[in-house]
Parts: sequence; C-alpha cells; structure tokens
Amino acid sequence: MKLYLCEKPSQAKDIAAVLGNPVHQKTHIKTNQGLVTWAFGHLLELVPPEIYDESFKKWSRETLPIIPQKFQLRPKESGIDQLKAIGELLKRCTELIIATDADREGEMIAREILEYFNYKGKISRL
Repeated sequence: MKLYLCEKPSQAKDIAAVLGNPVHQKTHIKTNQGLVTWAFGHLLELVPPEIYDESFKKWSRETLPIIPQKFQLRPKESGIDQLKAIGELLKRCTELIIATDADREGEMIAREILEYFNYKGKISRL
C-alpha cells in the first residue's frame, strides 16, 4: 500500500482528488492509488531545556547557549491523535510518498515524523 504524507489537510484533499475516488476518514483519505494522510504543520516540537538537564529549569545568561548533544522532539498536544494515526499507517505501508510542500520546511516536517517513528521503508518524493 502506498501512503502519501502531506503537510496539511487541504493539501491531502487536493492530492487525494487527483489519485481518484477519495473516501474521507478522520485521519486519512482512501484513494484508488493508496492512502493520503496529513500533518498539521509541525506535529513534533523541541523538548524544553529542563528535560536535558534540571539545572536549565531556571536559566541565566551564563548557561546560554543551551546546545544538547542531540535535540529531542516530543508530540505537540494538539497533534497527538494525528501523529499516532500516521504511525499506524506507516506500519502498514509498503511505500511512503512525501507530499509535503517542496521546501525545507515541508521536507523537515516529513523527515521529523519519519525519524520519530524510525521508518525504514521505501521513500519517494512527490
């Protein structure tokens, strides 16, 4: 099954219409050529500094800049359900087509999601 990952619902709706016979679900759209799902922009956000080190909870100029070894992301509260749905769809797909906006931001949105779920399958770019 092909899965198209869009940046926003309106983009998913447009792509699904082109793929043919769209059937809208809560978290995705079924089409003749696979499923189309979407983010709402960034579904993941950087964790606050105190997650890296409790001493950063009350920071001062002397502790800046705070540059962790590896930046950590967590789901945004408003996007948890959609992010979970994307994770379930990623488990079922045989090919992922990144259909986010064709700019750095769109690519980053898709890549953050794929890294979050440790997706290792086939990837194409629309």
